[in-house]
Amino acid sequence: MIQQVRDLTPLTGKTVLVVDSALATRRALQDQLSQLGAKGVVFASSVSEAENHMENREFALIICEYMLEGDRNGQQLLEELRVGKKLPFSTAFMMVTGERTYSNVVSVAEFEPDDYLIKPFTASALSDRVIRIFNRKQRLAKAYEAMFAERFEIVPAYCMELEKAYPQYLQELERMRVESIFRSNQLEQALRELNEALQIQPRPWMHLMKAKIKAEQREFDEAELLLSGVVRNNPEYISATDMYAEVLWEQNKPEVALEVLEKLGAKACNSVTRLRKLADLSVRIGDDTRSKTYLNRVIDRSRNSTLTQMHDYLQLSKIYIKEGRVEDAEKLTAKMRMAIPSGELEFARSLMSIQKQVTEGGMGEAKDKLERLFDEYQELITKLAVDAQTSLLEQCLQVGMETQGYDLARVISKRKPSKGVLDRIKFAMAANKQKNLPPA
Repeated sequence: MIQQVRDLTPLTGKTVLVVDSALATRRALQDQLSQLGAKGVVFASSVSEAENHMENREFALIICEYMLEGDRNGQQLLEELRVGKKLPFSTAFMMVTGERTYSNVVSVAEFEPDDYLIKPFTASALSDRVIRIFNRKQRLAKAYEAMFAERFEIVPAYCMELEKAYPQYLQELERMRVESIFRSNQLEQALRELNEALQIQPRPWMHLMKAKIKAEQREFDEAELLLSGVVRNNPEYISATDMYAEVLWEQNKPEVALEVLEKLGAKACNSVTRLRKLADLSVRIGDDTRSKTYLNRVIDRSRNSTLTQMHDYLQLSKIYIKEGRVEDAEKLTAKMRMAIPSGELEFARSLMSIQKQVTEGGMGEAKDKLERLFDEYQELITKLAVDAQTSLLEQCLQVGMETQGYDLARVISKRKPSKGVLDRIKFAMAANKQKNLPPA
């Protein structure tokens, strides 16, 4: 009886953040959450307001409307929290949406909210979801906390213990156990576990995990075969499509990888990470038109968030300058002012200026300016994201600063760069070698 009462009031003593611009929804949720035991309910009408609240206090539950005031929606908030690991395990995130279309429901699920509700919903439906979320969080807490802390070596034992105590969570615990073995780099053991599970009850996530192992073992042909089957039979499984594109790119099939991702259609436009990958693939195949489209969307979607990267502006500026659209390139500096940290802003603007000088043939002036940048911003350069360091490397090789360029290549290689970054470095070095060949 005690357990039953505790389950029916899972928010006792806890504070909830409701992110919704509709006053009527706020009032209804406040009443419903109070009945579930919430100590307090805090409201926000925009992502920025929600972030301010989250900086100052912790919440047990965040209930977030998909459509919000301002230039970011609920899914963008969740993506930023997931990518930046800003959402502690102890906080549950529930998405609320009035959109019932297939693509919107799938896109909401992509960043793994603890649950989601489709409007209109009843007080009973909300209560059932909240009780279910906190029952799971409480019962599986030690396994999830270990995963969140990346203590993968202790997760399997926790999962096996919890499987006996709570068999209703068997599938979730099995997946967590295998993933923890994979992430602790015990690839052969993870493969054995998967093969045994596939004999009993095959599931799409098992094929995806097996493909990840094969890719890690550089067996890309087998990984491609596994992923093509998962994507064909489970088109809603977006993470499998992402992995499929990665494997195709590793096999130097960027055109096919781009086509695979673009087939996701509207769903693909909901992730900054995926849009950036689409832009990188477009750059890789030399399609500046598509590159510009995706880079502009990345910049618009990541604006005013921690997902903003200097690299996006540098890539787009480079394309504009190559096309002779200098004014458009210069307009990017105004956008950067609102997005890039002040410590990086002047550095990024200087790099854009160097891009223009190189295109106009002012190699000597560009080299002098780049050398000054290395003197003035040495500490910043070491802290730049890998993509931005690669843009700097490309610039170094263009103006003949080979020592600095190759030093950067060594630094970047130690940071486990993506296939896209490795391709950019390879092509920059090949172009530099070609430039330095004696005339035939």
